[in-house]
Amino acid sequence: MKILIVGNGPAAASAIEAFRQVDKDSQIVVLSDEEHPTYAPNCMENVIRNDITSQALFYKGGEAFYERYKVDFKPKREVVRIDNVRKVVITKDGEEESYDKCLLAAGAYAFVPPIDGVRLKGITTAKTLDDARKIREWILSGRIRSATIVGAGPIGIEDAQTLKHMGLDVAVVEIFDRVLPRMLDREMGIRYARFLEEEGIRFYLEHQVVAFHGKEWVEVVEVKPRGSDKSFFIKTDLVIISTGVRPRTYLVEGTDIAVHVDKKLGKPIGGVVVNRHQQTSDPDVYAAGDIASGVDAWGNHRWIALFPPAQQAGAVAGFNMAGKEVINTGLVDYNAVKTKGITAGSGGVFEDAEEFVYTEHENYLIKVFLREGKVRGYQFVGVPKERNLNTANPFLKNLNSWKDRVISDSGLGLEASGVLFHTFIKLNREFRSLDRKMIEHFLLRAVGNPAYEVPLFSGE
Repeated sequence: MKILIVGNGPAAASAIEAFRQVDKDSQIVVLSDEEHPTYAPNCMENVIRNDITSQALFYKGGEAFYERYKVDFKPKREVVRIDNVRKVVITKDGEEESYDKCLLAAGAYAFVPPIDGVRLKGITTAKTLDDARKIREWILSGRIRSATIVGAGPIGIEDAQTLKHMGLDVAVVEIFDRVLPRMLDREMGIRYARFLEEEGIRFYLEHQVVAFHGKEWVEVVEVKPRGSDKSFFIKTDLVIISTGVRPRTYLVEGTDIAVHVDKKLGKPIGGVVVNRHQQTSDPDVYAAGDIASGVDAWGNHRWIALFPPAQQAGAVAGFNMAGKEVINTGLVDYNAVKTKGITAGSGGVFEDAEEFVYTEHENYLIKVFLREGKVRGYQFVGVPKERNLNTANPFLKNLNSWKDRVISDSGLGLEASGVLFHTFIKLNREFRSLDRKMIEHFLLRAVGNPAYEVPLFSGE
């Protein structure tokens, strides 16, 4: 049997590992439009700063990954479409690659709005490894002293702080009324942005970019407030477009493979539709990661373009292609923004909540959204501070080597997101009065580990 994987990101890597747990011998071919082995897509700001090791960046082990799992890796082979009747994919150069079973894991591409002047030099996205390396080279050349980020989503915010810490004057333009508009509500977004403003990052919320100006290299960004006809100019040497991504659904155009469409409007609202086995409407074609709209934790199809769900879906696809029947228990968009000094994160959905639990203590905020007595989603913002360990906590026994990491962990970063996600959404657990009390007192680890409801830190 020949397995063909289109794409080389987290979904593809997880599918390979899962497949080889079951099937040691079938042929696996991977086609990638990039030249690099699998890398961590959520670390591009680290590449710009140059504070990540190659081992961490190429987290699957680089070229050795393909040797270990007997994979025929074919880089710089961009696939433009699939012909599922003939069971082949076609590359940009017109070459064809056949398959018995195919996994579409080509991800999403950075959306670049059709703004006048967007083709000027010095304007780029920051989604790929090549993007990040190019931005770093431009900065090190000495010609970049100011930067404008278009879009205040997670990538835009992380890049803004990165460039500020590298000594640039940084402005962020966002069409919505807050930063991280898909992760935080207005109240939480304002609190989070306040810290970044204190660092010197300028935000133009409820503003849109009209045009980019310059001779060959960008020199000025023309901006106007939303709903206004009067524009003004921001001088800049670099523009990073961070206005979201789009799934590569063009791969299935002209086929009978279904795409996620709003039935009322008749417009695409997501990726290639898959079932809980990650199968598309063609049982020999699977899809996982940012290209796919999978089944979420509540049984609805949703398009979630994030690293953890891509890994989860990729593993499910890999097992099923190998003949081991596995279902995806449900995707959830849980995420945390990696900005220094302050953390923001969220998970689940918020729009249909009936009530929410809101608690604030010093520089920490947590908001948990409830519907029918269960957690639908959560948001948090926190400024970490060092605290003393509580020696009565059972987790600290025989963990001396882990002590330093525990002390420096605020508990309101990725771990907080993991606790809330796994405890309530993934396990679909009832939200008890005791849970409410513990969250109000910031005892998140106790919420996540009810058998050890002793606070990890003293004074809690």
